[in-house]
Amino acid sequence: MAVALAGCVSETVHLSQGRQTGEVVFEPSQAALTRMNLGLEYLRRGDTGQAKFNLERALSQDAANPDIHLALAYFFQTVSEYDKAEQHYRQVLRLNPQHGDGLNNYGAFLCARERFDEADVMFRKAVAVFGYAKVADTLENAALCAQDGGNDAAALDYFRRALEYSPGKPRALLGMAGLELERGEPVFAQLYLDRYRQRHSPTAQSLWLTVRTAQARGQGTQARQAGAELVRLFPDSEQAERLLKHDD
Repeated sequence: MAVALAGCVSETVHLSQGRQTGEVVFEPSQAALTRMNLGLEYLRRGDTGQAKFNLERALSQDAANPDIHLALAYFFQTVSEYDKAEQHYRQVLRLNPQHGDGLNNYGAFLCARERFDEADVMFRKAVAVFGYAKVADTLENAALCAQDGGNDAAALDYFRRALEYSPGKPRALLGMAGLELERGEPVFAQLYLDRYRQRHSPTAQSLWLTVRTAQARGQGTQARQAGAELVRLFPDSEQAERLLKHDD
């Protein structure tokens, strides 16, 4: 299950899902995974009471399963009990120091708490885990976190690396476009925007970057066209509001 983690930036976290195979046998580990998945489903629906009950029941059935601690960490983070969330993140890594999702999610948690250097350590460790399948997501998270912490040079590096693993990642493409624009390189920004448009539908952010890039390149017609599309498609967006205020 992939979910967006609320915080200063929107980052991708992964909650491992238990899988049952073979005959249905009520072993503690299987029952615990069933409880865990039920708890996560309740949390997705917004029923935090039932989510907590089922996740804690899962823990009582298999306290040595790092995935259950990961689910509880996410639960406590969701309900703003950050000390408990961190306790469970740390327990995930005590049980399995090479738990890629645990390292990634703990990094996202630390970033949301503005503990940027600690977050970067976790993201780097996740990327280094042998066989970890979600490297592009973690590199993108590291970039967003670095950017939020004011380290644009690191953000550029992480975004580039994320795109090497997954060339079409939308947030990485827009992230690169925005950073290139801030660096005074609108031609490079346009290249990333072109790659974005080839793969994805427009968003308020992509159109706003298109407006700014066209303006930086002295392309008034293109800027006006993108601005009109921004206001038409996303009239209530922050970007449209900024554009209209600027035009006034």
